[in-house]
Amino acid sequence: MENHTSSMPVWAIGFFILSFFCSLGFIANRVKQAAVNTGMTAGKARNIQYGVFGFYIAYLAYVSILSLKGVFDNNSIPPSVMGFCAIPLMIILFGIISNTQLFKKLLRSITLESLVTIHMFRLVGGFFIILYSYRLLPTEFAFSAGIGDIITALLAFPVARMVLKGKSWSIPAVYAWNILGILDILTLLAIAALDVKHDILTGGHSQREMTIFPFVWFPAFAPATILFLHTLIFRKLTYEKRNDYTRNKYGF
Repeated sequence: MENHTSSMPVWAIGFFILSFFCSLGFIANRVKQAAVNTGMTAGKARNIQYGVFGFYIAYLAYVSILSLKGVFDNNSIPPSVMGFCAIPLMIILFGIISNTQLFKKLLRSITLESLVTIHMFRLVGGFFIILYSYRLLPTEFAFSAGIGDIITALLAFPVARMVLKGKSWSIPAVYAWNILGILDILTLLAIAALDVKHDILTGGHSQREMTIFPFVWFPAFAPATILFLHTLIFRKLTYEKRNDYTRNKYGF
């Protein structure tokens, strides 16, 4: 029977899984804080936190089962993991969740700096470089993904501090950082598509680690979730700009 599990050392796989769970917990905790900001009780806010965390755990379990069965272990355009997982997740996030009244209420309550610092979980992208060090990913893809994620994550903290301190250039900085983060993901998707196209022509499989357990979690989770979170920042900026206009015009 063919093995559809990464050949990385057990310690690296375990550390990756732990880091991913911590990232999910980090995101869920920010949602909980947003719920508290709305005036919800601690119990209700905690239930929302568990709901977000539980949703992603169930989703990753679904991704893991398919990957272990070898469903994604092939070369195709678009990649199978996108069709079975990432695109459906994107539809759920953008088409369903973002249109609920609860979500809109939470978005109004969460602070802009919290939305920015959520992206510190992208430090997990350092695993792309670790995978390269074991010759399991092509150079351009690994460093573009790893360095892009690390830079975006590290810049999130100073950008958020600018917002918190009310610096005059903080909003332009948020826009610039947000666009940088989106371009990083889009560039990575383009590089991955070119690699897969080359593999189809040559019979290679340079992106195999992104199709097997557990590193298939990257393409299944990251593009949809990260693009969604960046979009929320634009929505939050628009919302706050509208509120500022209303206060200036009507004095409240």
